[in-house]
Amino acid sequence: MLKKPVVLVAAAAATNNGIGVSNGIPWRLRKELAYFNKVTQTLTPLNNGLASDEKLLNTIPTMNACIMGRRTWESIPLKFRPLNNRYNIVITSNPQLLNGENPELTITQPSIEAALAHIDELNASTDICIDRVFIVGGSGIYASGLQLNTHVQVLLTKVQYADAHTCDTFFPPLDERVFEVQPHARLEQVAGFNVPQGVQTENNIDYEFFLFEKRS
Repeated sequence: MLKKPVVLVAAAAATNNGIGVSNGIPWRLRKELAYFNKVTQTLTPLNNGLASDEKLLNTIPTMNACIMGRRTWESIPLKFRPLNNRYNIVITSNPQLLNGENPELTITQPSIEAALAHIDELNASTDICIDRVFIVGGSGIYASGLQLNTHVQVLLTKVQYADAHTCDTFFPPLDERVFEVQPHARLEQVAGFNVPQGVQTENNIDYEFFLFEKRS
């Protein structure tokens, strides 16, 4: 028996909460993208209490899930989708969206709630085990994820982007009465690996990794 997966929100946003422009990422930050790929593929350590049956995890294919909206899915270049080594769930009202593409380990669901129910069904089966659930965009999907009635963790990269005013897609403002920034050690604990601390610079753009959690 497995406990319910932890729900995490993963995003990179400018100081004005901008996350996209013309259905693309405004900046080119190779190391930040590598962090996103690593954190969304890293499984929770067995000793944190999520997995109660080590034998089960060793015998059933286990991976994280990434939930995203249609536009986010379509913004991923064909050669990079689905996100590899992750179970992709695309939120859309069009169940035929993936017809003709037929990507492995990818399905559509009409809502985040339906996606989470589907994950529960998967974890009740012996076909695949979903460890952590990441909500990866866009704006409406992020907003729905932040409002889930569960302990949501937010992995947010704050980007100092000079052209933030050009963004046309935005991350929802985090209510500081609800979400509290955590120490870097806690970020590394949640990520499951060492995370660069402090301001990072790439292509003349500064950014920093943060973790926010709901206040108890």
